[in-house]
Amino acid sequence: MTTLLLKVLLILGIYAILDTFFHRVTSKRLGVKRRSFFSSETVNDHHERGDKLLSYLTLLVLLAGFIFHVVTDFDSEYWFFHPYFIVAIFYVARNLWKSFVENKVFSDKRESIYTLMETGMNILLFTALFTSGFWFF
Repeated sequence: MTTLLLKVLLILGIYAILDTFFHRVTSKRLGVKRRSFFSSETVNDHHERGDKLLSYLTLLVLLAGFIFHVVTDFDSEYWFFHPYFIVAIFYVARNLWKSFVENKVFSDKRESIYTLMETGMNILLFTALFTSGFWFF
């Protein structure tokens, strides 16, 4: 149990350091205000409505995936119904929606570029974490 706790703390620490470094460097290079961890600030009402819709769709698809897994006795053939894959797809969709709205609302396109770079960095970090064999040792 303590090994698992130490691994989780190590992963969270490394993620926090890399995320802080990324935000400092990127915000300074692009000349935009630095965001906090997992910020979910909405740009306008249109963005908020779309964000809520994507959240409800995420929950609906997660529920449908769970029901599908129970019906098929958790057959691993359908990898696209796994919860981590569904959450990852909707994470990307929410950030693409945010970037699209920022691109339309702001005359300066650096905010949307910052959102896309943040999404790419988070996908890279989580992909590196889940494809490594770190969890098995």
